[in-house]
Amino acid sequence: MKCNERHTMETKETLQSLDEWSRQELKDILDFYINYDYDPKGGFYGAVLRTLEPVREADRSIVLNARLMWTFASAYRLLKDPRYLEMANHAKDYIKEHFVDKEYGGAYWVVDAHGNPVDESKYPYGIAFIIYGGAELARASGSKDGLKLARDMYEALEKHALDSKHGGYFETFTRDWKRRDDSFNIPDPSLGSKALNTHLHMIESYTTLMLVDDDPKLRKTVGELIDIMTNKLLDQEYFHYKPYMTDDWKSTDTLFSFGHDIEGAWLLTEAAEAYGGKELVEKCKPVSVRIADACADGINPDTGGLYAEANEHGLVDRQMSWWVQSEAVIGFFNAFQLTNDPKYLALTMNVVDYIRNYVSDHSDGKFREWLSRGDLDAQDGDNEFRVNAWKGPYHNGRMCMELIERIAKMQA
Repeated sequence: MKCNERHTMETKETLQSLDEWSRQELKDILDFYINYDYDPKGGFYGAVLRTLEPVREADRSIVLNARLMWTFASAYRLLKDPRYLEMANHAKDYIKEHFVDKEYGGAYWVVDAHGNPVDESKYPYGIAFIIYGGAELARASGSKDGLKLARDMYEALEKHALDSKHGGYFETFTRDWKRRDDSFNIPDPSLGSKALNTHLHMIESYTTLMLVDDDPKLRKTVGELIDIMTNKLLDQEYFHYKPYMTDDWKSTDTLFSFGHDIEGAWLLTEAAEAYGGKELVEKCKPVSVRIADACADGINPDTGGLYAEANEHGLVDRQMSWWVQSEAVIGFFNAFQLTNDPKYLALTMNVVDYIRNYVSDHSDGKFREWLSRGDLDAQDGDNEFRVNAWKGPYHNGRMCMELIERIAKMQA
């Protein structure tokens, strides 16, 4: 047997194993949210404890609810299980009833357990997930309701949050869309007014909306977001993204967020391929690979997992956050697809092994979602919640679905 034939067989076996693991992990994740987070009275509980008990009186965030809508819609598109479409519509109906601001447009940041607004702030970051979920629901099932919800949110952001002078989107607004300086994405207003994190989720949501809404203005905006990701937010020296920017796109910090960087790498090529044009796609591919290379420096050589943050001097945060691992798997696998270089498949599998060994929790033989931090014991306080405002099925569920779809295309 020739060396390249052996390599091909080994790759096929790896891909088959990865596909099987992704399918089982996805089923476990989705079943978890159906069994433990679903509120039969409407929407989903705002938190679920380590013990698998829902916190029925917990506040509910738009981030968790919109991500649930997206995840279940995407799962229905992929697997056609009617339970998933039911869950996606369950989330959508709750969002329409309780989060959408029927007077000023957009959506509230947080409501209480009874659906009453408790934080009426408007964050483009959160509203982007409604666009993402509504558009995916339309893509998966032809839902006119989902499409209208996505379009309404898109139009609100274009009217109120867009920086018409310099491009991009500002961070935070009052209920009636007056701009505020504070943002959870930017720890200090002196660091800037525009955040990488928001633009990451703008590009994924607008790209998905473009797939179901052939609107010239929307298409133009997706092209502008691709330009922002490749020219304004990208540090051309280090090939990491700049986390905080001023109105006119001046950088104020060189913090490297490995999870956001590797996420941005694959979202960039996804957007370019959806937008179309061979020249643009070919321009974005090497950028995505170089970002993956830069993020590989953040891999823990002993465990295979990806650390949280660094700067030009080295690591500054050794947390092993669950969502960072999810994005690392997709980002390194995307680099493997773009280059056919087995080193990226090896990086992918190293992170997958870390997830299996440290993050995906099967305590007492029962799947208990993922730990928030794989570097801490399951009983640590930072791992108390299986679900909360920031802990949902979006990152890890999407990781599984991306792998399933990408492997299927490679094997076709």
